[in-house]
Amino acid sequence: MDNSRPTIAFCPRCGAPLPPGNPRFCIECGYPLAAQNEDTLSTPLPSSAGQMTVRLPNARVAQSVIGGTVKLPSSGAVPPGMWVLDEPPSAQAVVAIYAPLRAIVGGWSGLSGQGWRRDERQALAGSRMLFTFLAERVWFPAPGCGGGLQLHVTIAAIAESEEGRERLGFRYRIGDDPPMEVRYAEWRTSDGHPVPNQPIPAIQIMAPPRIPRVSDLNETIRRMSRSEADRWLVGSVTQGVYQLLGGDIQQRTPAGRGLLLVEVVEEEQRNWLQRLFVVTPARYRVRIERPLTVDLTTWNRQVKQIRQEAAALGLDVETDAAIEWWIDRYGYDGVIFTGADQRYRCNQVIVAFRRGQLVRV
Repeated sequence: MDNSRPTIAFCPRCGAPLPPGNPRFCIECGYPLAAQNEDTLSTPLPSSAGQMTVRLPNARVAQSVIGGTVKLPSSGAVPPGMWVLDEPPSAQAVVAIYAPLRAIVGGWSGLSGQGWRRDERQALAGSRMLFTFLAERVWFPAPGCGGGLQLHVTIAAIAESEEGRERLGFRYRIGDDPPMEVRYAEWRTSDGHPVPNQPIPAIQIMAPPRIPRVSDLNETIRRMSRSEADRWLVGSVTQGVYQLLGGDIQQRTPAGRGLLLVEVVEEEQRNWLQRLFVVTPARYRVRIERPLTVDLTTWNRQVKQIRQEAAALGLDVETDAAIEWWIDRYGYDGVIFTGADQRYRCNQVIVAFRRGQLVRV
């Protein structure tokens, strides 16, 4: 029998894997670990009786796509749908659940009504309020595996505000400690009946797969002459001259984060009076070699299919994250929405995913 004392395997602050031998601090973020190791020795294994499970945030852990879903290879955390053993995960295993987060510039946000519900609020010192939001997630094994059990997990997130101001959600920056923790977890059968005395594995709260887009990339829009732009566009499906809607800052579009563009009339086609007195917005050329072309009026039906495809692969994430994952999975480098008159007052809009796809002429 192994009488060695258990130690923590991941930094409780940043989620980085820890070397063996009871390290005193995390080499990634400097978090002191001596007290954590001592606490771990006297902490009983979590069980379905409602004891707190282990929280392992992944703020600084790289994600990689494996088999159509996302796994953290450095931690060994198993996402939904990827457990292939006959028995359910033991207390020594680490499973991963996706928090219902939406990618924003520089970080993530969670909103009430979009996977979260506001639970309680309390007054803090200094005329501030503390709000708690809850989300219910389900971890499940691969079909026919894990004894047919599902792990139901309640995540709690906190946010502060000034007194008298309401909070509809929370946000945090990439690299910061996420304001989330596992509040409760229990095993249930496929028909919803609780399974008592079944040990609870360690649970890692994962952010959804973040496909690099505008704000994630250190790119700028270059300037080119018309002749240079023509040569640069060889191989591009989009050959027109375009105007940005909302400027060159990242926007939330029907296709997730991106830059919105509409085709415009070139200056040579405008009469001399228009060219003289009308302020002309900046003109751009955009390089998209493999666009997804879809009618905007049918996009909602396509989104439902995308979410079903993602869920079938264990990717239980917020809608925008599922859309971005699906578009990246099939290799599209932009989206052309037709039939966009009702929403954008023009028949066609283009969504580019990077500033590097644009040049100003």
